[in-house]
Amino acid sequence: MTWRDSTWDYRSEDPADISPEVSIPKAVGVASTVLLAYGAAYWLVFDEGWWDDQSAGFHFENDFDYALNLDKFGHFASGVVMGESFYEGYRWAGFSEFNSYLFAGLSAMSTHVAIDVKDGFAPKWGFSIFDVLSGSLGGFYPMAERYVPVFKYVDLKWSYWINTKIYYRQNHKASEGVFTDDYVNQTFWASFKPYRLLPAGARQYYPSWLAFAAGLSIDEGCFKHEYKRHKNPDKSIAHRELYFALDYDLEAFRPQSRWARTLIKYLNYFKLPAPTVQVYPEVHWYLLYPIKF
Repeated sequence: MTWRDSTWDYRSEDPADISPEVSIPKAVGVASTVLLAYGAAYWLVFDEGWWDDQSAGFHFENDFDYALNLDKFGHFASGVVMGESFYEGYRWAGFSEFNSYLFAGLSAMSTHVAIDVKDGFAPKWGFSIFDVLSGSLGGFYPMAERYVPVFKYVDLKWSYWINTKIYYRQNHKASEGVFTDDYVNQTFWASFKPYRLLPAGARQYYPSWLAFAAGLSIDEGCFKHEYKRHKNPDKSIAHRELYFALDYDLEAFRPQSRWARTLIKYLNYFKLPAPTVQVYPEVHWYLLYPIKF
């Protein structure tokens, strides 16, 4: 046994990996990088972005009809990526493990607030409280994985494969059609880890890497007509899709070095191709979903 029982406490940091003292130059470097990223994003958006010289008064928008709310999962996922990235930066600067997670969540939340404030002035968009809430929860998700026991048994994952180009054929009025909005080809997953729930005596009979996942996506009905931000022209042709699949828990390989654990941590957010069955609204079998063939 090493210092970590990686089956149950995979995310815990070895105190020997990182200096326990805050490095002022590193902290300044992290803060400067964040501010530069904010500045670059705002300059690109306001000067050369979605609406160029057009603007509108600040307004709110609750887009509950857009993509059958799957976009909220997208905002959550982007928050997770931000939270993980900010955490690595704060930890590298020497902040404590807890404070790094806390500051990472707050940084991800402030980023989503800044983005939606910008959207609040856009003629085709608006400030969405629920988008901000989704992204903020995602920013604190890495912290929950570290400190909330239930997250030892389930992972949230994402998969993407272009099976249809219907989204890219639309007349996108608010953007150029970036893949992050291509929800027809995205699936969001909850991956459950039976091995970690088994009694110690039974684990020897079950592969530690084998997991089972439930996924949610949408069909082409959301983009059958011209793409619109506010609502689908005809909700009746749009459906959610539900999947059940085999999955792989990459953390079961128990890498001990910090760089390997960090790599596995990011890779484990991706749902790798595996045998899958769609159970709603129709039943289909796929050998290596999200690849449909």
